[in-house]
Amino acid sequence: MRKTLLCFVLACSDPVAVPDAGFDGGVDAGSDARVPDASPDGGADGGLIGGFDAGTDAGPALRAIGPRPVTPTPLPRGTLFAAPDGSGTDCSEAAPCDVWEATDQAEAGDVVFLRGGDYLIDHSLYFRGRGTDPAPVIFESYPGEMAVLDGTGQEPHADVYVRAVGDPTHLRLFEIRNMARAGISVRSDEHVLEGLHVHHNLLSGIHVHESYETPSSNRNLITDCVVHDNSGAGIDDAEYADGGNSDGISMSSGLENRIENCLVYDNSDDGIDTWRTLDSYVGYSIVHGSGIASGNGQGVKAGGAPPSRGTTVEHCLSYDNRGAGFDQNSGVDVTFVHNTSWSNGSGFYGGSDTTMRFNLAGEENARGGSGTDTDNSWQREGTVMFLSTDPTSPDFLVPTPGVFADLGAHADR
Repeated sequence: MRKTLLCFVLACSDPVAVPDAGFDGGVDAGSDARVPDASPDGGADGGLIGGFDAGTDAGPALRAIGPRPVTPTPLPRGTLFAAPDGSGTDCSEAAPCDVWEATDQAEAGDVVFLRGGDYLIDHSLYFRGRGTDPAPVIFESYPGEMAVLDGTGQEPHADVYVRAVGDPTHLRLFEIRNMARAGISVRSDEHVLEGLHVHHNLLSGIHVHESYETPSSNRNLITDCVVHDNSGAGIDDAEYADGGNSDGISMSSGLENRIENCLVYDNSDDGIDTWRTLDSYVGYSIVHGSGIASGNGQGVKAGGAPPSRGTTVEHCLSYDNRGAGFDQNSGVDVTFVHNTSWSNGSGFYGGSDTTMRFNLAGEENARGGSGTDTDNSWQREGTVMFLSTDPTSPDFLVPTPGVFADLGAHADR
């Protein structure tokens, strides 16, 4: 299984790809296209759908696939400052406090800048929103620096968490790694996670969850994030399940949550999972390398146990996953539209109420299960071929001109 980063929308560097401009014809975050706002005011505006209306047969709008550049919040907007060696309660740029003190003090309208360096997370950290007037609080790396929340030294099952709770927050442009459980969990409504790098945690990288009984943790937006190498492989108990509970991005409850323009790879269970959610959206994202040890290995898993219903997945690339590229997984009323699957265990799998339109599958086993199909590659004559199957190529998984050019994530490019 290739440990590669897709580079036709990213400029690759070590240790993580740094988002660059979108592919030719893509729109940037400053245009009038319906994408998260990366304006100088900082933060995404949430709740936006991509350029293709999944409820119509209209053609797709070209847009970058995978993470896009995220504009830092201007330094003059900073109101509180934390540092790895911070102390006291001043929380000023001249005398920064620690990150726990900064989160305790932050209120609506604050911009909390985290100075670059490693923050050893040895007890739980809660990014807590306190009101939204005049704006949700922003937590972000200091411009030009990278704050790293590091759980190194935690043993499995350690009760140490990084969570977004309370009123909405915007979490932007920092790194989370080596946590004993999820990298970060979202436990309330309308948070924005933008431009985060989340990796090498023992459970899922990003986990949206609160209650199975009533919709909660609703309308959160995860956008332009890179999430990889989250795995509990080798820990064979109920929680870690030898890698079987470590998705890249897992949404386990909630209504109208969204994943947009993310890169998710080499996670031991599934790449993106919308299990037990209602009306979730996954768009313009890249998933590969899922399935390590006892993980299922689906690229995008679009539902699961009740009350799972209404996931829409559009304009995504899924490749080199051990299981299916796109799997309905017993979710009700799932829609897959304009997605591309290649070199997975199988292409697309649906249930009786799954809708599939304009999808492109490069596998011999392109389609399993049941559902309603409209004008997908397996319904046309001919063999699917791509301009390139090299993930570093700008033409990666772009169909060759001809009968399949209007299908898949790169339709009509």
